Amino acid sequence: MRLRWPAMTSPAQELATFLADLSGLVEGAAAGAMAADCRRFAVLTRALQPAGMVALGARPFSLPVCRCWAPALEAARAQPRLAAMAHALQVLGPYLAWTQNPNYRRDPPSAGFLNDYGYAVIAGPADGPPALLTHPSLALGVLLLASRTHYPRHHHPATELYLPLNIAEWWRGDGPWRAEPPGVVIHHEPEVPHATRAGEDALLAVYLWTGDLATHARIDATT
Repeated sequence: MRLRWPAMTSPAQELATFLADLSGLVEGAAAGAMAADCRRFAVLTRALQPAGMVALGARPFSLPVCRCWAPALEAARAQPRLAAMAHALQVLGPYLAWTQNPNYRRDPPSAGFLNDYGYAVIAGPADGPPALLTHPSLALGVLLLASRTHYPRHHHPATELYLPLNIAEWWRGDGPWRAEPPGVVIHHEPEVPHATRAGEDALLAVYLWTGDLATHARIDATT
């Protein structure tokens, strides 16, 4: 996969832009029940130091779902308030190391799921999956789902925010499914079941975790 690299920018500079825009969007969503968590995530994100970025990506775009990376970014760039973040991710793409939840690898929720799902870590604990930046209490990265992929109901003890860069459907708690636009902040409290369904286009979403970062998500038995 070839991506066009913008001129006169470095990956660390683009990472700084990405983090600044992300923290602003998260803090701007601080209202109601998720206000405290949004503010906490914004503080954690602003504390990251892009100058300390570690080059990864010895095998860039190594998962089958990475075929959807460029189209998802192209769609996100059409959203004015997400364009700079999408541009930054384009630059960072060759440095990312892609991975999958080991629980899903052992027991995939559907026959083709592992071909259509993956994530890459931008910031996270040193003992977690390879990350561009190390942080002991924040996991931040990107989730990628191919079009029409159903990521079934699952749960985890970490508090989570998602910021989708493309439109998709989201389920939380007792439902129902809701179509959420690009740039909205989606909040999942610890152990609350939630699910995602990509539509006609692939879904690229930024995720943020705090709390128990060592315990991977598990698919709900009732899915």
